[in-house]
Amino acid sequence: MRISFVKTLFPVLPVAVVFLYMSSVKWEIQTQEKQLHQVQQNFSLHSALLLNKLDKLEAHLIAVEEKSLNVRNENKSAKKLFPNSYLFKQWTVELSEDDQRKAEDLFQKYGYNAFLSDQLPLDRELPDTRDHRCISREYPHNLPTLSVVLIYLDETLSVIQRAICSIINRTPAHLLKEIILVDDHSTNEDLKTQLHVYISSINEKHPGLVKTVTHSEQKGLSQARISGWKVAILDAHIEVHVKWAEPLLARIQADRTLVLSPVFDKVNYYDLQVTKYPIYAQGFDWTLWCMYVEFPQKWYDQNDPSQPGK
Repeated sequence: MRISFVKTLFPVLPVAVVFLYMSSVKWEIQTQEKQLHQVQQNFSLHSALLLNKLDKLEAHLIAVEEKSLNVRNENKSAKKLFPNSYLFKQWTVELSEDDQRKAEDLFQKYGYNAFLSDQLPLDRELPDTRDHRCISREYPHNLPTLSVVLIYLDETLSVIQRAICSIINRTPAHLLKEIILVDDHSTNEDLKTQLHVYISSINEKHPGLVKTVTHSEQKGLSQARISGWKVAILDAHIEVHVKWAEPLLARIQADRTLVLSPVFDKVNYYDLQVTKYPIYAQGFDWTLWCMYVEFPQKWYDQNDPSQPGK
């Protein structure tokens, strides 16, 4: 009986195995189909999002191109409003009529291209005009600390900011003790407010580095310089090179009775490009006009511009 039951079971087992295998394959196929369907849905969703972003990017690029084209067309068609201006005789860029008016108004107010100054980076790169012997000269690490006095009267904000920025970036931190701004009774309230904000941002990074002196009345250049007398006294519309301070401090360290003047290059008033100036001593005549004086002949005979003039 038992043998007969086993004999009967043998044909059933292969069928059951085949059925289970088929069920397993069917389940696997259904699972793969579900996963594939999900992937297709996700792909469709991502594709839709990507196409949407591409459409927006294309629209943005078209808008930018149209705006750029309009500006170019406007500049091409803009007539020269100030052909006799000292600014536009030298500065020959293409500007819209509105920008020409702004640039000319600022030039009449400040005497230099303040319109361009406001567009230049505060930490712009400067061409290195130094002689190779100046570049290679080394100075002691333990030089005296330096206080820099900047004097201004209703300068444009970006010029003062660029002066401060260049002094901080191109003076070794262990040598720069402070920067003192002497305001010789400026009347531009916007300048006062915006400069105060800028100074506060500098002092957050470098506590106490920038200080201010404000005159209640205009005292002129000489009195403004006395108010802030420390070591290096400069007008606010300057930028400094790397290693500008070390040669001065090294000579002061050797003889603290010296009064020194660096060699100044020229910043063009119209395009603000730096132009190398011949090496001269600077001074004033009896009417207080700035003048340039040649060095003694023995300095020229040395044929070494890295040596001090006197």
